[in-house]
Amino acid sequence: MNIKKQELTSASHSDFTLEALRQIAPSVFTEVRDEQGELTHKIDFDVLRELLGDKILDSDEERFGFYWVGKQDAKRAAAEPTRKTLRPILEDSVDWDNTQNLYIEGDNLEVLKLLQRAYLGKVKMIYIDPPYNTGNDFVYDDDFAMSREEMDEAMGNLDEEGNRLRRNLDSNPRYHSDWCSMIYSRLLVARTLLSNDGVIFISIDDNEVHHLRNICDEVFGASNFKSLSIVMNNRGGRDYGGIALQHDYILIYGKTDNASINHIVEKEKQFQFRDEEGGFNLMELRNRNVKFNDKNRPNLYYPFYVNPATADHNGLMEISLEPRAGFIEVYPAKSQGIQTVWRWGKEQKARLALNKEIFGKANQNGGYMIVQKYRKVTKMQRSIWDEKVFLNERGTEAVKDLLGAAVFDYPKSPYIITRILELGTSKDSLILDFFSGSATTAHAVMQLNAEDGGKRKYICVQLPEKTPEGSEARKAGYDTICEIGKKRIRRAGEDILGKLYTKREEILSNFDRFAIGEDVDKDPELWQYIEDEATREQAKQELKAINERIQNLDTGFRVLHVDTSNMEEVYFEPSALQQKLLFKQVNSVKKKRSDLDLLFGCMVDWGVELSYPLRQEEVAGKHLHIVNDGALVACFEEDIDLEVIRAIAALEPLRVLFRESCFASDADKLNIYEQFKQLCGWSAEESYRRIHVM
Repeated sequence: MNIKKQELTSASHSDFTLEALRQIAPSVFTEVRDEQGELTHKIDFDVLRELLGDKILDSDEERFGFYWVGKQDAKRAAAEPTRKTLRPILEDSVDWDNTQNLYIEGDNLEVLKLLQRAYLGKVKMIYIDPPYNTGNDFVYDDDFAMSREEMDEAMGNLDEEGNRLRRNLDSNPRYHSDWCSMIYSRLLVARTLLSNDGVIFISIDDNEVHHLRNICDEVFGASNFKSLSIVMNNRGGRDYGGIALQHDYILIYGKTDNASINHIVEKEKQFQFRDEEGGFNLMELRNRNVKFNDKNRPNLYYPFYVNPATADHNGLMEISLEPRAGFIEVYPAKSQGIQTVWRWGKEQKARLALNKEIFGKANQNGGYMIVQKYRKVTKMQRSIWDEKVFLNERGTEAVKDLLGAAVFDYPKSPYIITRILELGTSKDSLILDFFSGSATTAHAVMQLNAEDGGKRKYICVQLPEKTPEGSEARKAGYDTICEIGKKRIRRAGEDILGKLYTKREEILSNFDRFAIGEDVDKDPELWQYIEDEATREQAKQELKAINERIQNLDTGFRVLHVDTSNMEEVYFEPSALQQKLLFKQVNSVKKKRSDLDLLFGCMVDWGVELSYPLRQEEVAGKHLHIVNDGALVACFEEDIDLEVIRAIAALEPLRVLFRESCFASDADKLNIYEQFKQLCGWSAEESYRRIHVM
């Protein structure tokens, strides 16, 4: 029997593309034998061409597209699997066992690939603030970045003798090409992580905004473009060539046409009227746009009938669509001499809303109009973000308040990210930021959860870039950007949670002093605490809400970092290790790799979410690592016996992980497959697929 060597790599980008194609066009796949003689599936392009008909572009046809030198290399870099893994760092983490937030140190292209198996299609929103390519902030040294000589050759800048044909200007497209390649490869992989209704928000400035939009049109589809919003971030402006630049941009795309942007809740919304259901304002049912009139919209021109004798405390009157005694006929008024119409059709909508949502009301001219109760407390986000809280200085203040010094240059205002979260997420969404910087996104996620009781989770990724020598960060003891981010998350979590506790104490203090008349007679100082029953109930509900937010607020985070594989090159698939071949497997674990290293390495390989709850149990003196109540169960101790196997089987695990050294003999190792077959009802194939011996 030939033993198949397991690939020490992540899934490739093409694997996911092929799987998507298989779902919609299975007939284009055919079986062939690879170089080892094993059956594999490949695409029959002749069949694919038949399915697509005349929709295939011929190679000699002109086409529209955005091209740069290095684009194909960037595409290949995105598709190439990674041989890296993620290792946990417990000492830098907060609330390791329970938190569902992740902070990952490493090159984000590697991380995005490592996340694919576990988080494919699970991320609701991505926010990134990538390097703006100003000339001094580009630190991603990707393999596809060309040298000046390579670029010159590719662009035809050199003759056969190597002499330069063109001047090497500062505007050399290589400057932009490297940046385009960097962001292109990462967006290609990131798109696979977005859910079908997911959205991506990208902060950018003038240097690359035009290139970035072209790239996003290709990656996400031009039809999924949502907005290129302007963010006013500097009131005074910065001098860039004679114009005081006051703004950056936020580029917004959806993954598919299922993606949508939420409206913003107006937290201080004031209502003029109230009823038993709460506050409301009034909106006239008449369409004030004279383009819609009785000539071109005759179906919207009809009478209502109003009964003035039925006016309530809000001045609202009963209405009918049929003439009735005591009711007055009302048509939509004229405007500019043109007969306007209603906004609603008679039968489809108006009749259903009679005296529920629409009513009659007296107007200022002594007549009557038809009005709609308008309870909406949301509004659309405008394309120009000009609120003061979005200014860059608010970002600097936030970092300085938490860390005691301005240790990060140009951090985003947390209010910008909070607004983006409001637009792009629901209360239980997963958010990804793979240019995390000072960890503003993590801060904003915790803050918004504290405000609305949400359970949003984040994955932040940051390259452990060195802070500049002599910088405020280095003076404060931060050697890398990651150290700044982790400290900020810890401090922000403590601050947010502390404010919730303070608010709770304030409510409790006042609630304990709520008084009634008899109490005031005894202690006149209690007059200020006299409240009606409705107010007392409101205080109770507010206290309940704060207690729930304190309980649910996740201020912890697991720290992971990118490293080489835990395994040596002698790593084999368990499905290949049958009978006599099983005991021939050597210990393939690298030295100095901990049990948690092995556990998380397998979680990455198997596509188990890295934020799942973890716990340990002791059975017969052996420690079990249990992921999400049985999604994965691991035991790395020696001399595993039947009692331990039965305890693991009782958890009904989806995956089981052991080390080679767990078993006293080859016979014990061979026996585990039979034991799990009997105890869990697994087939032989399931046993070899679910059990992993390292």
